[in-house]
Amino acid sequence: MLQKSQIIVLHTIKHGDSGMVVQCYSNRSGKQSVYFRGSAKRAGSYSHMHRLSVLDVVTYSNGTTAMPTIREITPVYSLPNIRTDVYKNTIAIFISELLVKSIREIEPNEPLFEFLKASIGILENLGQGSANFHIHFMVHLSKMLGFKPLDNYSARTPLFSIANACFTEAYLVFNGQKCIIDENRSNSHFKSGESELLHTILNTPSTDIARIKCNGEIRLAFARQMITYISHHLGISIEIKSLDVLHEVFM
Repeated sequence: MLQKSQIIVLHTIKHGDSGMVVQCYSNRSGKQSVYFRGSAKRAGSYSHMHRLSVLDVVTYSNGTTAMPTIREITPVYSLPNIRTDVYKNTIAIFISELLVKSIREIEPNEPLFEFLKASIGILENLGQGSANFHIHFMVHLSKMLGFKPLDNYSARTPLFSIANACFTEAYLVFNGQKCIIDENRSNSHFKSGESELLHTILNTPSTDIARIKCNGEIRLAFARQMITYISHHLGISIEIKSLDVLHEVFM
């Protein structure tokens, strides 16, 4: 059976001399793996299989448990900046790893697919502020995954609670007594600086991320907290190996 769909390439694994397994996110099938075999006629097609490529494909499946095979491939975007710019390419590697480890559904989710597709276009065309792109993306990805942070930030509620997905007061109540939250020891809340940054990101459109003021250390700490937040609400433990590389690139 032949099926037309669009896919976003997340990861590839070489198989034999001319084949590869492509982990991708599809507008028709959600997260899936497909098989791609090169040939002399379409040797250049391998260049389309870089991370975050958006492709129109025709796949063949014989109805068994074997993974679908790509028969035809056409790029939707060329994405020269993501492919050649070291900063944007490193962001693409990070985002791809995050998506591989955080998306579990194998059912179509058109809003999520369109969000990812639009985000890739924004990253490709972004002029300034690329250092902030990944943290902005993570916050809005959480919305698409079903647990967007509630923006009730205020002087009275300055700390973001990971479990409650909202900003809370800076103390907890135990046995009727108020206990001030120790930001440096708490695993349940973002620190005050990270909480304020989250509030800023929630109120900054993707086209204005250059206006977000933060340094590399704050971005790293915030990204780690967002990974903890996403892990908590998915009920899994996510480790993103490319985060440290991304941090080094933008230092």
